[in-house]
Amino acid sequence: MNRRLLYLLNIINSLSIIMGVESMATSTSGENVCEDAGAKRVMTETDPRLGFWTDRWTSDKIGWHKDDVHHLLLKYTPRIVSNTDEPVKVLVPLCGKTVDLAYLANHEGVSEVYGVDGVRKALEEFSDEHSDLNLTWEDTDTAFEKLTSPKLKLLKGDFFALGDDDTSGKVDIVWDRASMVAINPELRAQYVQTLLNIVKPGGAILLVAFDRREGTDEAKASGPPFSVPESEVQKYYGNQESVESIQFLEETDELLKSPESKDRWEKMGLKSLF
Repeated sequence: MNRRLLYLLNIINSLSIIMGVESMATSTSGENVCEDAGAKRVMTETDPRLGFWTDRWTSDKIGWHKDDVHHLLLKYTPRIVSNTDEPVKVLVPLCGKTVDLAYLANHEGVSEVYGVDGVRKALEEFSDEHSDLNLTWEDTDTAFEKLTSPKLKLLKGDFFALGDDDTSGKVDIVWDRASMVAINPELRAQYVQTLLNIVKPGGAILLVAFDRREGTDEAKASGPPFSVPESEVQKYYGNQESVESIQFLEETDELLKSPESKDRWEKMGLKSLF
């Protein structure tokens, strides 16, 4: 079986410990990034850690991209967006050119949407394909290039350099549709820390994960997408004092939805992927 796992992580309303980062953190560019926004270094697409994704976008091998809004986002939008007194601010990490951005930006329950990606081509293609949003490049002296409209801000740069100054304050909701599964597992602790630093108390993270449960050792360790089983979600989020609860919402059998992909996964050595 090939299933997709969905979690809702709730952030407590009052933090007993403010989650902080060390004064110097390792970025995906392999360089040190200072906390001071003015000292942050801009990530380039020649960076070896970004090379895989740059090559995929350059060669248009973006099989993960879907033309429709993610069905789980549609299903759970009322729970994470509509059930609030005021419009919410949403972050979509490693967003690519997902149409989820446009869906959220046009939602009346959303005040602002921030998308972050390291590949300029992805953001430019989104802008071209959604000309009605009137996105324009904005001059900036921060670690991020910015493609903006009144409700949607696309940040091109190193996700691990992201701070709440880049999102004009903390966000209410994170839609992690394919982000945690995309990064190197060695960077998961830093990834989680980066997210928790910019989510408001009382906010939430909607996380879509994959679990390569059965197959060869090589197949289970391969990626992206990397395997993020429930034990990993609990490991990185469950012990955080700022996380009030982790709710497992559902599993989706991807092979039943898309039987044509079964042969591809089996050729990779996987017997089941949840």
